[in-house]
Amino acid sequence: MDIKALRNFIKIAEAGSISKAAKELHLSQPPLTKQMQSLETDLGVQLFERSAKGIDLTEEGKLLYSHATYIISYSDMVTRELSNINGIIRCGTTTSSVEYSLSMIKQFNPYSLYQFEITEANTYQLLEMLENNLIDAAFVRSPFKFDRKFNYVKLTRDSVVVAGSPVFLEEYGSSISIKELTELPIIVIRRWKEYIDNAANTMNIPLQYQYICDDNRTALSMAYNNMGVAILPSSTIDRRQSRQYIMEKQISDGAFDTSVFIVYKADRKFNKQTTGFINFMVSKALKE
Repeated sequence: MDIKALRNFIKIAEAGSISKAAKELHLSQPPLTKQMQSLETDLGVQLFERSAKGIDLTEEGKLLYSHATYIISYSDMVTRELSNINGIIRCGTTTSSVEYSLSMIKQFNPYSLYQFEITEANTYQLLEMLENNLIDAAFVRSPFKFDRKFNYVKLTRDSVVVAGSPVFLEEYGSSISIKELTELPIIVIRRWKEYIDNAANTMNIPLQYQYICDDNRTALSMAYNNMGVAILPSSTIDRRQSRQYIMEKQISDGAFDTSVFIVYKADRKFNKQTTGFINFMVSKALKE
């Protein structure tokens, strides 16, 4: 499969028009059209269908697009590794670990001697990118399923807390029970829901969620806007905000903890800069 044809296919898919893509690629339209026709012939499927707005991807086209972006990223990664340009360190982080991961990168790179490419995604996306060698290492947050193909180094622990406006939390003490949470509109991150539900079910306390979302920042924004109380890692809360806007309560029914790990592929060979970064992070491992 021609990498250049895949790059052009991606450009057309994102532009929604062959003519617009041709202009962006500084090509004339007929050769680009012929190239896409050849790609369709090689694959034996139709990739595009015309619409009033331009062109749309067929189901086969959408499938190719999802794979093509990874193929191009992988191709670029191989090119970079072969040439070892500037010893780039490609690192991923979850949104809930950004502040921590950036503080670690700054400790390792205080004088900006090393070049980093930082990718932000959820834990499962980052593990898939590690699997496909699209990134070298990732800061991820538990819970997640461990896989023996990766090395995991626990770096820090974090409490899962309840955060919300004083409108909801001022009447409670320094902590709040799961039973008391049933009195409040709860905002939960989708990946935390099962974790919270399991704890509540052991106490025979069914929880009803007002909002379920996919990102800690969204949950925290809802809490700032008095839409409910958010259950999330303590380190995601911006303590620069005044207490008149947000309060934080420990959950009194046992310890709700999460940990941040640095994860990297066990059998992968890295450039010396990335090896140095991973060794630095291993030296920061949380002592049990």
